[in-house]
Amino acid sequence: MVVATVVYKKYLASRGLRRMAWSSVRKALVKLLHDPTCALPIHGRCLTLPLSHPLPDFLTQNPYYDRLPRRISEYVHRKQGLLNCIDVGANIGDTLASFYIDDEDIFLAIEPNPRFNELLSENWGWNKNVTVASDICSSSSSDAAFEVREKAGTASLLQTERGIKMSRRTLDEVVDDHPCAAGANVLKVDTDGHDFEVIAGARKVLARNHPVMLFECDAFDNHDYVEDCLRTLDFIKQSGYGNFLLYDNSGYLMGRYALSDLSPFRNLLFYQLTSRFWYFDILVMTDEELLEFYRAEIDYFADKMPNKSLQRTAVAAAGL
Repeated sequence: MVVATVVYKKYLASRGLRRMAWSSVRKALVKLLHDPTCALPIHGRCLTLPLSHPLPDFLTQNPYYDRLPRRISEYVHRKQGLLNCIDVGANIGDTLASFYIDDEDIFLAIEPNPRFNELLSENWGWNKNVTVASDICSSSSSDAAFEVREKAGTASLLQTERGIKMSRRTLDEVVDDHPCAAGANVLKVDTDGHDFEVIAGARKVLARNHPVMLFECDAFDNHDYVEDCLRTLDFIKQSGYGNFLLYDNSGYLMGRYALSDLSPFRNLLFYQLTSRFWYFDILVMTDEELLEFYRAEIDYFADKMPNKSLQRTAVAAAGL
């Protein structure tokens, strides 16, 4: 682990030809040593992760990438007190580190990939308020065999006859088995193309708690992506929400959209599917919370503009 850690740190700190050289060393170690683990600071926590994991590089290159969970957590702490978060697709526990503020915060971290689940447990098993689960969250419950496919720090599960036998359950059922999450006020979903299925299985959680919900909107190989996405947003509207905030894959705020009129968002889906744009992050809150958070987000991004003379213009463009 020590060698892998040094190599990754050298890679992150280098530029130009030096960066290319350290990148080659990193790739060689990944191949020769079967992707060894390293330990790096992520969101203020030292986490163990595979050497191939791109997150530290993304965080270095993109100032807003994966920073939204911290702002959400700060808002929830101001308005509701402690955080009670369900993290579906917890990976190595990196987003958990971003959410984590108070030692009394409660987390149910769900990660079905065996390797990531092991690292998640290593990174957070010491915390009595973090419960780690390995269920595959879906719209229905069944047992099946799955093949785990890892790529670029993420993992997808493909159902196959020769795979590993795993449990697929609704999030409502998982929460029933973990009373610590019954009062969840935050739900984060990032499951590489299965987010809509996870949300469909969270009917009771959404209706009962109306949690702040952050999820990823990416097509992957889903040929019904647009229909599934719009159906999910309609389900969210029926669950008592009125609007959502949209972020691009680098973490920049794209605006506020009404769940009652998805025409503007459909145009963005067309852009997503016909361009090199990767994915959206969608943030849902109750209407009063979302309007307050939206105002804070506008101020946050406007304040960071390099061209200060255009700050007022940017705020006016947001329509508030």
